[in-house]
Amino acid sequence: MKRIVGVALAIFLSCAFASAQPLRHSHEGRFYVGAQLGPMLNIYENYFSYKENGKTLGLITYQAGLVGGYDVNDIFGLRISASFAKNAGACNTRDTAAHGFYPYSFSSVNIFTDAILDIHGLSDLYSFWRIKLYGGLGLGHTFHMTESNHPWQDVTDPNTVFGFRFGGIVEYNITDHFGLFADICGEAYTDKYNGLMPSAEEQANNYEGYGGFPLDLRGLISIGALYRF
Repeated sequence: MKRIVGVALAIFLSCAFASAQPLRHSHEGRFYVGAQLGPMLNIYENYFSYKENGKTLGLITYQAGLVGGYDVNDIFGLRISASFAKNAGACNTRDTAAHGFYPYSFSSVNIFTDAILDIHGLSDLYSFWRIKLYGGLGLGHTFHMTESNHPWQDVTDPNTVFGFRFGGIVEYNITDHFGLFADICGEAYTDKYNGLMPSAEEQANNYEGYGGFPLDLRGLISIGALYRF
């Protein structure tokens, strides 16, 4: 028994010692490219009507994108991303006589520039794992709005608006060049990203979804792969 415990302890200490060693070279001054894909949650005007009509899962769609970045050093980096997504919206529900459900879908292309802070880079150790935080500014272009069959509300098509976002990245470097990552992000766009901007009358009613909140929101989770040159 003592021998088994001793071997197990030796293996544990070896793994712990190895995990604390410089497993990867510095990423300073290196470019990388990558691709990512994942689901997202759409939160625009009238999002609540999906739940009220038993269609909550309809708010979950998908997005795919390409990224390119540069590690200025092991703490700070820059990234540019371009993505394509299918989105889910709905027209006015509570200001109609029928109080009906008027869903529609639309496509989007979004471009962001992000500033990235590498939390792990603040230490002197380089490991397989890296945890990063980021914030970015960008543009969102939406188009191909489908028909909602709403009796009076119009959806504008196309639309180009400003956006900003904040998120976090967990990166695992399999080799010094190839890695995998998970990206969690919250995005906000100026109104009309989804083709709707509540009127002053709608906002004055103070119904849920019509309070004049000036942003269209999306929450995203994606996984991806990258290659570092």
